[in-house]
Amino acid sequence: MRCSYFKPRLDAYVDGDLEPRERALIAVHVGSCPECAGLLEELRVIDALLLGPRRLEPAANFTYKVMADVRALPQPHVHRIPTLPVLVTYIVFAWATIGAFLWWGGSTARAMLAMLGASARQFGFAAGVLTTSAGHLFGAQTPEVTRAMGAILGGDVLLAGAVAGLYALRRARRNAQRASEPS
Repeated sequence: MRCSYFKPRLDAYVDGDLEPRERALIAVHVGSCPECAGLLEELRVIDALLLGPRRLEPAANFTYKVMADVRALPQPHVHRIPTLPVLVTYIVFAWATIGAFLWWGGSTARAMLAMLGASARQFGFAAGVLTTSAGHLFGAQTPEVTRAMGAILGGDVLLAGAVAGLYALRRARRNAQRASEPS
C-alpha cells in the first residue's frame, strides 16, 4: 500500500482509535517508510505537547528585575480634592446666603424666622425620637456618635444665632435710620 493510504490514518493510530488489524498494518508500514515514521513522530510530539501542560519557570532574577523596573517608573499622581477647603467654602457660602436673605429679606425673612421657631419646637420633639432610635442603631457607640453630632449641631446653632443676632442688629439700625430721615 502507498503512503497516501497511511498518512490520513496516522492521527487515529496515535490516538489509539484503530482496530488491531489496521494498527498492525500501519506499524509495519511505518517501520519500512522513513517519511511516514517522521510524520508519526511529529504527531506524537504534538500530541504530547497538547496533553501535558507546559510549565514555564521564571528566570532566577525575575522578581528583582520587575521590582527594579517598577521603582524606575515615575510615581503615579493621584488627584485628590482638598476636603477641608471645599467643606469650609461650602459652609461659608451657605451661611452667607442665609445671612444675605435675612439681612435684606424684609417681611419674608421675619416670616421665615417665625417658621424656624416653630420648626425648632418640632425639632425638640423629633430629637427625642431620634435619640431613642440612635440608641438602638449605634448600640455601644451611641455616646461617641451623640457627642460628635451634638458638636456639629451646636456649632450650627451658634452660627445661626450669630446670623440672627446680626440680622436683628442691622434691622434695628436701619429702622432707626429711616425714622431719623426727613420725609
